[in-house]
Amino acid sequence: MKLMGNNNSDKTVEKIIYLMQTDKSVDAPQDAIEWSKNIFRSRSVALKKSFVRKVLASLQLDLLPNKTVFGERSASASRTRQMLFEAGENSIDLRIKETGKNLEIHGQILGEAFEGAIVKLGDFETKANDLSEFKFTGIPSGKYNLSLQAGEKEIVIEDLDLS
Repeated sequence: MKLMGNNNSDKTVEKIIYLMQTDKSVDAPQDAIEWSKNIFRSRSVALKKSFVRKVLASLQLDLLPNKTVFGERSASASRTRQMLFEAGENSIDLRIKETGKNLEIHGQILGEAFEGAIVKLGDFETKANDLSEFKFTGIPSGKYNLSLQAGEKEIVIEDLDLS
């Protein structure tokens, strides 16, 4: 193909067209193309470990053994101490009973997402069942920190007085 005209730009265009028509080069290998594209892609951010959402529980109710409470309908006083804690969307029901010199503690985490939670009372540890219930036996009287952890949620009761 020949263009009309005498100036240098016409000759340059002719040369470009000639080179395009006679070009026998091949594409780069597919893996080289992918590698070069990946150089310019933004690096994917590595997922960081999510933080455990820690909630501090607050005491809502503490029914002491052998003391009737105003409005209680029972004819006799209970031998078990009942404590109810609130922690955001969840509550913790604790029943503390003396067994000789030690204590037996039955508890339940009310609300969702605490089935199978790890429950720690000081140095003691147990696991909640499918109904979020847990039990400790042979616990000496004293002050303890109680923590309940399931997944990324943790509920903490600090300085729990079990005397």
